[in-house]
Amino acid sequence: MMETQRLQARFTDFELPSSMEPRDATVAIPVSNGTQQRYFFMNLKTRKGLTVDYPGRGGLTTRGARAYLHHLCSFTMRKEDRLFPRARTVFRRYHNGISFIELLYKVLKPHGMTYIGGQRYLVSLWSASIYFVIDLNKRTIEIQMLSKDRNEVFSTYQYFDADGGETYFATQLGDDELHKHVQEDIHFDVPIEIKKYNWATDTVERIWKGPFDTDTHYIALNKDKTYLGLVNFGDFFDEQKNLLPSKILILDMKTGKDWRIDNTGWSPSAHIDWDPVEPDICYLSCHRGVITPVDSRLKFFFQKVYKWNIFGPASVHKYRITSKGPEKMGVFTHPEIFRLTIHKVFVHRSRRLLACTGFPNYVCLADAETLEFIRKIEVTESCGSESVVGSLFPSPDGEKIYLITTGSFQIIDVETGKIDLVYGLGRIFDPFNHMTSVSDTAW
Repeated sequence: MMETQRLQARFTDFELPSSMEPRDATVAIPVSNGTQQRYFFMNLKTRKGLTVDYPGRGGLTTRGARAYLHHLCSFTMRKEDRLFPRARTVFRRYHNGISFIELLYKVLKPHGMTYIGGQRYLVSLWSASIYFVIDLNKRTIEIQMLSKDRNEVFSTYQYFDADGGETYFATQLGDDELHKHVQEDIHFDVPIEIKKYNWATDTVERIWKGPFDTDTHYIALNKDKTYLGLVNFGDFFDEQKNLLPSKILILDMKTGKDWRIDNTGWSPSAHIDWDPVEPDICYLSCHRGVITPVDSRLKFFFQKVYKWNIFGPASVHKYRITSKGPEKMGVFTHPEIFRLTIHKVFVHRSRRLLACTGFPNYVCLADAETLEFIRKIEVTESCGSESVVGSLFPSPDGEKIYLITTGSFQIIDVETGKIDLVYGLGRIFDPFNHMTSVSDTAW
């Protein structure tokens, strides 16, 4: 059973351009602006938009924010620190040298948006023991958690199975995660559980438990529900300063058998996307970059922009899952794909395509079957200035790609590569969170 608590947030309506071609789609986008989380919802059929801001203008002074800050300090504090143990957490350096302020906003930053039916959207945070549920019809936002002690940390994305009315997620103990990040102990795994939550019966069922790594990042079920993939965002280095491979788990949902994919040489992985036609094929991302300490804590406090260390072009790796385990089929890469936020495989006019972002302002398309490059689309703002692309998602009919940048929402035509719409959203400090698009426009 989930614990639920209602929150205070600000809901604001806005209008999309009347010249925009109406489409049967709702686009949901999570972003971070300073100390505030903001969620954009765009009904492309009615040309209506809605922003949800949380916390309100009070930011960190709100009661809920102060309570979670105390909770995080309790997780992070060392038991051997007898004098002001929580205060000491503020001045300690954490994994890879990041500061407490970077850690605080990393764990509370919105990461993924999942549609759970009935005009409701689930917002997964980066590494927290809570998640948000936003109801567009009721205009409410709630937090949910597994228990009042908030000791279990959710994965940064949750997958929703509409047929079963269930969300799939992974959890680990917060003590395990923060211990590893404080001690820089890279040589052990921690107990991870994969669970599913039934929204009709309010029940949680564990479907797998085993050794894995912290920062369980992305989870997804394949088309016929026979395989489930779980990937962690690996950003640990060995003693020689070599980046260690991320952990990738493939679980057979019928037999309970699991396999690990060896991604030595192409870490860190973070995301898995299943083929929309052939259910035994999956696509795994290689980011080739990790978060490193910022140059100015003061600037970070106001902007919340993380610093990345990029090691080279990113890539997408294609696998087929067989009775003997995963078999590699090929790799897609491009010299200008850096900091690949996410990749999506979708059907466009009977052809399977792969779309992914390339930092700072490119979208790349490839043939998902052959992994051959099709085209690079350069993204600019309406004034002609360069954009910094964040996340993307294909339209439900596969005709468009919806894109968020540091300044706008954009619609790209898949067939021509032309940009149909550039709609300004104001300055967005962090657009690198996973948006979604669904066909439900009844709100």
